[in-house]
Amino acid sequence: MLNHISRNGRVFVAALSLTSAMALMGAGAHAQDTLAKAKESGSLRIGFANETPFAYATPDGELTGFDIEVLKHISADLGIKDFDGGVTNFGGMIPGLIAGRFDLVTSAIYIRPDRCKQVAFGEPFYVLGDALAVKAGNPKKIHSYGDIAADPTLKLANTAGGTGLRDNAKALGVKDAQIVIVPDDASGYAAVKAGRADAYTNVSTVLETQLRNLGDSSLERASPFQQPVVDGKPRYGVASFAVRPADKALLDELNKRLVAFRDTPEYAALMDKYALTKDDAVQPGMTTAKACAQ
Repeated sequence: MLNHISRNGRVFVAALSLTSAMALMGAGAHAQDTLAKAKESGSLRIGFANETPFAYATPDGELTGFDIEVLKHISADLGIKDFDGGVTNFGGMIPGLIAGRFDLVTSAIYIRPDRCKQVAFGEPFYVLGDALAVKAGNPKKIHSYGDIAADPTLKLANTAGGTGLRDNAKALGVKDAQIVIVPDDASGYAAVKAGRADAYTNVSTVLETQLRNLGDSSLERASPFQQPVVDGKPRYGVASFAVRPADKALLDELNKRLVAFRDTPEYAALMDKYALTKDDAVQPGMTTAKACAQ
């Protein structure tokens, strides 16, 4: 099922099975280049998975989020100021793009080698990785899972269902005996405050948002934090938008503007608005080509 947000902001529902989407594959043979069409119409068809804070529809039907605001900024001087948004599940975005349902898809999509064989990714927007909450001042100087592994007296709290984060920590040497399982996020922060754990791990944007909402001066996010890399491969996501490989002109124009925008105060302010910090920013030398090769 695919929800569609039209240009006037109204939401309606259209049926779209994966089978029918795949049946349309190849239907994207363009009578006119996608960039030229978008500039002429002033609009791009955007596929997104309704993921906060990246790309989502408000209750009023407005398409917004960090990804969307960045795309609006970098496409505005091309005369593209209107996004015709189609909501789909995450797994339907790339098939929908290939089938010609969308001109571009975005919703914190990780640049991965298997996906790079199907679509063309823009340069990275941001990193989605792990983060740690520690006591204010970070008294144990914890800046990586490796720091915890190096001191067997340190304890790392994690929720019962958070196996991916625990797997990352264990891959960097953290022992089972060092892991404190808690039932929920609130219990994780409480464990750090009470000294039952020295750090609590969560997905970076979730942890940043929760700490801001808590407003507890006795806790802070460990910064900088070294994202886990095992056997030369990052265990975190490098995110961007994607277009069809044939749409190189559109990709090149958006990339040129994106790379310039990433270094501006306006971009930093936009990151802060959506609970992304400098620890979630694209690091020097991080490119789509490298992410596709890892």
